Amino acid sequence: MAGRLIDGIRYLGLMNDNELKSKSLEDNVYFTLRDIFWNADCDDCMSANHYNGLLTNDVSFEERGENFKYANILYDHNSDYTKKLYNFICRIIKYKNTIFDFQELSVIDEDNSKQKYIKYDEWLEQVYDLRQKLEEILEKHDKYKADDIQRDCGM
Repeated sequence: MAGRLIDGIRYLGLMNDNELKSKSLEDNVYFTLRDIFWNADCDDCMSANHYNGLLTNDVSFEERGENFKYANILYDHNSDYTKKLYNFICRIIKYKNTIFDFQELSVIDEDNSKQKYIKYDEWLEQVYDLRQKLEEILEKHDKYKADDIQRDCGM
């Protein structure tokens, strides 16, 4: 799947309802990565899928039960997951003008009419917000690591 270009406006296809991102930070990460998976090239699809696999313990959205819980990996200051995810999101932002291919359509045809789309610029604003939230978590990680060093060194 590639993005769509309709009347000069770029759109990304959504695998799921965009509102699902607002439930939690984990949901925001998960569904943003699914958007990337759905629209990007093979390498970025594989990276997005890798990060989602770690976040969900390889439980897909379709396989989740009522008791599903995300892994605590975003908040684990001993893990490099959040830093690597942050770097991946920053790369998506850095290459925002070339990361996705947008196929020209004059109108959304019947095959695409059931697909939900979001304007690329709106989606990108959400990615900027996600990057900010990840920066805040990384700042907390740094504080926890500094506290660990002080405790371990008897300071």
